[in-house]
Amino acid sequence: MLKKGFILGLVAVFLIAAQTDTVKRKRAELREGPGAWFPVKAELAAGTEIEILETTDESWLKVRTGNLTGYVSRRVTEGKAPEKDIFAQMGQQQTTTEIAQSGVSAAVKGFAEKYAKRLEGDPKFLTELYQYHLDARDYYTFRNATYADINLRRIQRKVKLPKIKKVPEFTFAEEGMGQGIAARIAGQGLYRNRPVQDYVNKVGQLVVAASDAYDVGFKFFILDLDAVNAYACPGGIVFVTRGAIQNMQTEAELAVFLGHEIAHVTRKHGMKEMEERKEMIMADNVFMGMDASANPSVAAVSQDLDDMALESYETIFSGRLKGYEEEADEMGLRYAARAGYDPQAMLTFLNRLNSGPNLSNNEHYTKSQNLLRVDRIEHFLDDQRWPNDLMMHGHRFQEMQRLIR
Repeated sequence: MLKKGFILGLVAVFLIAAQTDTVKRKRAELREGPGAWFPVKAELAAGTEIEILETTDESWLKVRTGNLTGYVSRRVTEGKAPEKDIFAQMGQQQTTTEIAQSGVSAAVKGFAEKYAKRLEGDPKFLTELYQYHLDARDYYTFRNATYADINLRRIQRKVKLPKIKKVPEFTFAEEGMGQGIAARIAGQGLYRNRPVQDYVNKVGQLVVAASDAYDVGFKFFILDLDAVNAYACPGGIVFVTRGAIQNMQTEAELAVFLGHEIAHVTRKHGMKEMEERKEMIMADNVFMGMDASANPSVAAVSQDLDDMALESYETIFSGRLKGYEEEADEMGLRYAARAGYDPQAMLTFLNRLNSGPNLSNNEHYTKSQNLLRVDRIEHFLDDQRWPNDLMMHGHRFQEMQRLIR
């Protein structure tokens, strides 16, 4: 009897222990709901202990830490604790930092304001960025209507993503840099039409959820420009022009277009130099444990970040390398297909652009480049096996598009 009670006691202890874990990423965001589009409640540093209250799906966990309850990506508990990172240290982050109403940590906001000023960006955009959020009920209504007639799980089992060595995540400096760059891009003029912006964000979030960056807090904005163009900033801020939307005819075309930009973020295109610089810093023990405000060597790193912010902006604004564009095309098509959208829509969209006047100031959407992209994408699509019940949603898209005119 004693032995039986002892075994039951061990089982009980095991069950309790199984409900606790620690954060193993450099930083984790505790969100209000199970999705990266929900506002952030707190920043959790590596080593933070969390109590797992509920497993909502394959991607998100409902957790408690201290007196806070919210949702974290399952990924934050995977792997091993990271090495010290000077870029995270520069944010002066503590173990758990509750987020103010702005929805962004003081560390990220500080970097964002700094880079926005350095790049002569629109300072008002940062306020607009922090205040913009989708309504949860409205989003879930949209999502349920989108997938009412298809089996999304079956589609995602068929459309696999290539394995990646490192899941996408951003330090305080990188996320702040992305916001500063976005403030500069927003200076071209935003198209402020809330129903249209919400629609673009709903479609974008469906694609994000199907990507390998489902826990990156993407937000989508519309530039009030006739030209066909788009920009993706580090940390997940994406701009699409009004002209691009007006040249589309289906929701699938929007999904593949956004998927391309999402892929630039997930693959950290334009941030490669920073990644290389980070590796050099991490390999040099002289930087470990140093105070960024007091040490001249760390101050020099900060200057490097400033310089790379300018270079990253120029790369994003002027055009990316051909290899990055090709990778973004292929990954973006996979993302869109995993979200249930027909990837053939990219060919339809590019061919439509080719048949009309040259409306883009982006070299990757000019007629000569479009012809090359069409040929390359055709071969890529032919080499893959796609489900036969992928969506287009032309009628719903055209209803939204009428709000623009």
